[in-house]
Amino acid sequence: MLPVAILAGGLATRLGAVTRSVPKLMVEVAGEPFVAHQLRLLQKAGVERVVFCLGHLGEQVQAFVGDGGRFGLEVVYSFDGDKLRGTGGAVKHALSVLGPAFFVLYGDSYLDVCYAAIEQAFVRSAKPALMTVFRNEDRWDASNVQFDGNCLIRYSKTDRSPEMLHIDYGLGVFRAGVFDDWRADKFDLADVYMVLADQDELAGYEVFRRFYEIGSPGGLEETAAYLQAQRMSVTEFTRTYYEDVAKIAAAIDQAQIERMVDILVEARSKGGRLFILGVGGGAGNAGHAVNDFRKIAGMESYAPTDNVSELTARTNDDGWNSVFANWLKGSRIRAGDVVMVFSVGGGDAERNVSVNIVEGLKVARSVAAKVIGVVGRDGGYTRQVADACVVVPTLNPANVTPHTEAFQAVVWHGIVTHPKLLANAMKWESMR
Repeated sequence: MLPVAILAGGLATRLGAVTRSVPKLMVEVAGEPFVAHQLRLLQKAGVERVVFCLGHLGEQVQAFVGDGGRFGLEVVYSFDGDKLRGTGGAVKHALSVLGPAFFVLYGDSYLDVCYAAIEQAFVRSAKPALMTVFRNEDRWDASNVQFDGNCLIRYSKTDRSPEMLHIDYGLGVFRAGVFDDWRADKFDLADVYMVLADQDELAGYEVFRRFYEIGSPGGLEETAAYLQAQRMSVTEFTRTYYEDVAKIAAAIDQAQIERMVDILVEARSKGGRLFILGVGGGAGNAGHAVNDFRKIAGMESYAPTDNVSELTARTNDDGWNSVFANWLKGSRIRAGDVVMVFSVGGGDAERNVSVNIVEGLKVARSVAAKVIGVVGRDGGYTRQVADACVVVPTLNPANVTPHTEAFQAVVWHGIVTHPKLLANAMKWESMR
């Protein structure tokens, strides 16, 4: 397999005091320096040779890693010297030890993907460079790649456009000749990518497993949780997962649940309807909940995601972001109705996360319909505008989605069987 250049020459200022005396690669994550996790991952993927491009406090990395033998790798080093070279300049400076073609990986990234498949795609492309991309939609950082599923059409970290739904995943492949025309000692790898994309010389390869990074405090926390979960035995993972379930159940805001019950009781008494919005797992929960609210609580309820024909037609004709808003308008939502949201993030228009939920809630508020929800993380837009909202506590960032979606079911089942709402006993509970 091609060698891997790991870029780790920066000052890591976003981590503040954490990196004043140690380089980012040596920051402790899940009980040991991050570089140890990164090297084990590469060795597992089949990589045999690693070249560290180092600058700030890089000697500490060399002292810890050595020749790489204890990680099952051959490791060599290229130091920036007395001045910073930038990510592109660092690669160019290391060409003599990298060879004719190589991967490039950032030193703060943990990318658990199939490196062999990426190398094969690079060879098949017959292009001088390849960028791995991930459909990000501004979730973890600003999207900067326009990718049509086969070709990388455009890349820019500064001049972004609505068509950019993907992000540079942080793993590239290059032929050494790419850097022949770059004469400066200091330049950025992003500039190299941008020129290659404009010249139609940059292949694209889409990955589907999210990236982890330690370049920011939030990223460091998420990566630590992910790595801790990865290293657990099955028994440890299972025990921790269900211990967290118990802690979340104890921490649920029961006052918000009672408030939701009261809102639904009032709406039902006045002929109001319940519309349940969700995407992904939230959509599955919405369909199940509709059945329970109609059958058990005797309340007229609907989920737009249950009608595949209308959902896909509206998506195709009007766009995904407006699908819930237009569906609610078509249902003539009015004051007295209730909109319920099942979402992990709750929607965030500024970060382009579940904008369809945000737009749907704007329609609901415009007609004075009530808004309730069961969400995770910080609650997002749903929490900001809701009349009552349960935010499922985040105990482990690596499990925020399964815990949130599981507790959506716990909460709605508790609501439909609440004495104030229960209209029809369920079969097994009614048998004597």
